[in-house]
Amino acid sequence: MEGKDENDVNGIISFLLYRRLVFGQARPTNRLRAHVGYSGNDAANVLAKKATQEGIPTCIPGPRNPIKSLLQKESIIRWQKEWDNGETGRSVHNVLPKVKTTPTPWQRPEIMFVTGYSPFPTYLKRHNNRNSYSCGCGNLGNPLHYATSCLFTTSHHLTKPSADLEPLWWKRVMNNNNSRAKIRKLIHFIAENETLFFPKDGDNN
Repeated sequence: MEGKDENDVNGIISFLLYRRLVFGQARPTNRLRAHVGYSGNDAANVLAKKATQEGIPTCIPGPRNPIKSLLQKESIIRWQKEWDNGETGRSVHNVLPKVKTTPTPWQRPEIMFVTGYSPFPTYLKRHNNRNSYSCGCGNLGNPLHYATSCLFTTSHHLTKPSADLEPLWWKRVMNNNNSRAKIRKLIHFIAENETLFFPKDGDNN
């Protein structure tokens, strides 16, 4: 996108952000006792005063559909850059590197598996809900361990990948209906047998 179209899009985005700030469409997450002395509030006051004195346009000139298409295209481009350069969600990025507006057909257990969230000891220990990173079998309790090598989950195992093929393994597993069904059963099995998988709190590794 170059030249006039890019300038138009940037202008529209700036206008929408300005309008959002002035008219309070974005709700604050907490309240401050006074506006004075806080740069964000001072800036909001200046913009609000300017809006009451000068007003802002109530419509954007030009056909609606082309503008909507330009905004959507620019939004996807910016969203993709943020997703590629972000510091969080890297395990999901390995599986879903391209952003899209349609939802991925994952259920809650699959989301827990690919993100490494509870019920895995590696997640619980990181958030101080367990005293150990280990599974009850003594190995590191991460999703890959339970899905491929844990002694307690042999009936739910998937083929273990070599280290260099692990990124490809994640993509294939999370895009295969049969593999995802097996993962759902695995997560339910872990949740129903917590005492078997998690060491006692006194065993701190």
